[in-house]
Amino acid sequence: MGSTDAEFAWLGLWGNRVKRTLGIVGSAFGVLVAQQVGAAEQNAVEEIVITAQKQEQNIQTVPISVKVITDQTLQDINADGLKDIVRLVPSLSMTDLSRGGNNVQIRGLGSNVASVGTVAIYNDGVISANRIQSSGTFAEQDSAMYDVNRVEVLRGPQGTLWGEGSFGGVINVISNRPDAEKIQASVSGSSFAIDSGGGANHDLAGMVNVPLIDDVLAIRAVGFDYDHEGYIDALNILPPLLGAGPAELVAKDANTEKVTGGRVSLGFTPNDSFDSTLIYKTQKTELGIQSYDSPELIGLLNGLLGTNYRTDKTQAVFDSAYGSKDTTDEAILNLNLKTGIGTLTSVTGYGKVNQHNAQTLRAESTAWSEEVRLASENSGTLNWIVGAYYRTVDRDVDAFSLNFSRDSVDQWAVFGQTYWTFAPKWTATFGLRYGQYEIELTDKFNGIPTVSDSFNNLSPKLALDWQIDEDTLAYASVAQGFRAGGANVDQSFGTDPRYNQGFDDDTIWNYELGLKVGLWENRVTINTALFYIDWTDIQIDKAITSVINPPVQFIVTNGEDAYSYGIETDVYIYPADGWTVTLGGSWLQAEYDGGTIDTDAALNVSIDGDTLPNAPEYLFNASVEKRFAVGGTGMEGFVRTDYTIRGSSYADVPNNAPPGGTFESGRFELLNIRAGIERDFWALQLFATNVFNQDASSFNFSSPAAFADVHVLLQPRTIGINLKMNYN
Repeated sequence: MGSTDAEFAWLGLWGNRVKRTLGIVGSAFGVLVAQQVGAAEQNAVEEIVITAQKQEQNIQTVPISVKVITDQTLQDINADGLKDIVRLVPSLSMTDLSRGGNNVQIRGLGSNVASVGTVAIYNDGVISANRIQSSGTFAEQDSAMYDVNRVEVLRGPQGTLWGEGSFGGVINVISNRPDAEKIQASVSGSSFAIDSGGGANHDLAGMVNVPLIDDVLAIRAVGFDYDHEGYIDALNILPPLLGAGPAELVAKDANTEKVTGGRVSLGFTPNDSFDSTLIYKTQKTELGIQSYDSPELIGLLNGLLGTNYRTDKTQAVFDSAYGSKDTTDEAILNLNLKTGIGTLTSVTGYGKVNQHNAQTLRAESTAWSEEVRLASENSGTLNWIVGAYYRTVDRDVDAFSLNFSRDSVDQWAVFGQTYWTFAPKWTATFGLRYGQYEIELTDKFNGIPTVSDSFNNLSPKLALDWQIDEDTLAYASVAQGFRAGGANVDQSFGTDPRYNQGFDDDTIWNYELGLKVGLWENRVTINTALFYIDWTDIQIDKAITSVINPPVQFIVTNGEDAYSYGIETDVYIYPADGWTVTLGGSWLQAEYDGGTIDTDAALNVSIDGDTLPNAPEYLFNASVEKRFAVGGTGMEGFVRTDYTIRGSSYADVPNNAPPGGTFESGRFELLNIRAGIERDFWALQLFATNVFNQDASSFNFSSPAAFADVHVLLQPRTIGINLKMNYN
């Protein structure tokens, strides 16, 4: 069969797959149409309460583009981390490299630097100790999701109320609070097999809640153990490159993931005016290699040496040692006191993160934070919230048993936001945050003087919303996002004049129009937003010579400008009892508006008009769930289908990779199916993820001539069983 025939055959198979998928979605819509009249007569759907504006509010009354993943959805999909959340949220994308090592972004706001990301991830109101800007070191917190009340994804800059790092948005993970009224317990166990993988895989988690003093004091404990075997082999290609022998198969199925830990919460509510929650969390993450293979690089090696190493599901490594271990410990104290003028809240956080990998790189980060805010009772024509925030964080990095660097950030901010209902159904929001960031970087390895710098910013927000009727809200908003600058370590030892010691802050302006509509007693809700983002002085990387890890090191500098515009929509449909249909989609254009970049191969390469890294042009998700009685058994059955389409994206700029490589990931689709039965105290579920066994990539960085080949793989088709038991 010739290449043209093969392409037509592939297109035919793809077309049939799309027809089958559209058939599933079409059937769901058929049910919707048939049931719509009757649905209007049923009771309204329970409202979703969020704290996006740091007060409890109905999601449909908040003039922000927000997607909420409820506790029921988290249980239905057996969520254990960020990867399970991303595919349910339009405009939210992630690289899928490894737990805790992903680039997470919203609305296409991703540059190619390894600096602090553009999305702030909060767990119970506190940001990770691993998030530190001064040295441009990138890391994201990816905590276990068991016994979580909800996950709120706030799209667009949230600088006024959330500040630090909420450049493109916020992911806010909220745990269940201890319940002082009743004893509760639950346990969940999953066993599953991954195509092309080896060994057994399991997810185990449990919770127990015990009142210590009725209606006053309770303790809640959560534990989890996730053990995922890999499906990608590690092949050390350094020996043949050095003429020292054949390549070495370091390990089979080496992209393993083991996550263990727990959470203990103590809740104290002595009266209606005061409540407090003290939380301690610990999590240990042990990873093998990251989840990518190197087909181009291994193919190049085969061509040069006449070998026949497998090119798919094999990663080219340059050392026989691999893997990493991270340990996170956190303590959070949340206090709420109702006063005569409003609710006074204090959130105190402490965190410590220890990291080390097989290449003898070690890092320890420690952070303290405190936020105090006072919010009015959310009644009358004028409501408000004012507050102050402080955070200090330090990181020490050792490499090869030598002190490498120490960096730190001290920051403080004051903020306020008012909500003025100046006319019936019309409310104006005014927000302002002033923040100051002091950074220090000591390059201990080179012995150069400590670099110190200061950044400050006044981040405003203005919004106008119109409550057209009880179920319809329209709004317009303008808000600024800010990201502090930092400093770079010089791995060239002063030999490269292109090295620059520091980089400046960058800012965005977000202009947004939104509409939230509820129909038929909220049996159908449609939330949509149009946005335009102007990004100034974008932080971008630059290649310089590296003596420590030749040939190049990428440092952070400031480029010119970029922009992003698009639309995102969430649709929730409850056509009849037992049916839930969720649809979501986003389309965006995110491009550089001028500028150049220094690559490892050339200087001053134009990136004008190039797409921002890791910014898929479109994302679509659809979920259909049906719950039904199982005969006269007293059991309830359910079937759930989750379908995702992700458009192509580019891993880097310039978008055109060097000859023989590619930066384009390509479009892919993903189908997950779950079915099960439930009774009062237990639930049994069968599941299959990546049903089509898509061999696709969310991130592709291939430049074989530079010995770089990162082709991130979706987890292959996975089939498993889950058993839940609960006492409530």
